[in-house]
Amino acid sequence: MSLSIPRELVVAQARTLARSGRHGEAAELLEELQEEPSVAVLDLLARIHAQQGDFDRADQYWAEAERLAPGSAEIADGRRRIAAMRPAARRRRLGKGLAAACAVLVTGAVLALLVDLRMETAELRTSQRPAALPVSQEPAASPTPVTISPSAKPDVLARMRLDVPGIQVRRSPGELSIVFKEALFTQGTELTSGGRAVLDGLGRRLRPYAGELEVAVVGHTDRNALLPGGEYASNTDLGLARATYVREVLRTTSQIPTSRFTLSSLGGVMPPYRDDARNRTVTLRISGGLR
Repeated sequence: MSLSIPRELVVAQARTLARSGRHGEAAELLEELQEEPSVAVLDLLARIHAQQGDFDRADQYWAEAERLAPGSAEIADGRRRIAAMRPAARRRRLGKGLAAACAVLVTGAVLALLVDLRMETAELRTSQRPAALPVSQEPAASPTPVTISPSAKPDVLARMRLDVPGIQVRRSPGELSIVFKEALFTQGTELTSGGRAVLDGLGRRLRPYAGELEVAVVGHTDRNALLPGGEYASNTDLGLARATYVREVLRTTSQIPTSRFTLSSLGGVMPPYRDDARNRTVTLRISGGLR
């Protein structure tokens, strides 16, 4: 792996490959990061191998991740599912009828393990909104129906205090817009030291509300056209790569699920500043969301 490619961007690319079914390519990218393993890399490798039916390898990766992050509920749940799938997989050899049934069970369990790789699609996000309330919140489960106040979104945003050096926050009904005062990137997708610090600080401020927020990340570039033959074909591609990189940094520090981020790029169009250098950045739109 080229050292010029940020680690977070490699993880994001692997996640995208896994969601599209290109598990071998995704695993190959992640294996190159194993000299300095992280929980995010190990967890994604475990899910990829579970999807491929290699439950032993998946459990090994989760065991290693568990050593780095003891007490993680998600990792423990993954290992429990793997333990449940192993005997089911062995029983497939007992007969064609039983094999078919076990295959259905295994497939269903694997899909449950990989749900976070598929939750970035609009269809799945839509299906998880209020029309499909958790069983514990259905009106029939309680004499008093559980309702969600129309003011839930503004209340979440009103509780937030984003006094982070280096950002400007504009509040509007149901949304916070965040502009970074200085450029986040030097060239390409290389963060400045100040850019990394401000993103980490923002992520820590967002963490207490991780399950209640939706974050739209919009990538920007300066207005100069890219030279042919470079790493990115256009400013739009570069802006999207920057949005992806910032998403991975914020996802790690804030613990906001990947499914709650949306990414887009304006390239050099409608930049936040007149100063081209400061437009090597992203802007954020944060809104309240339902669990």
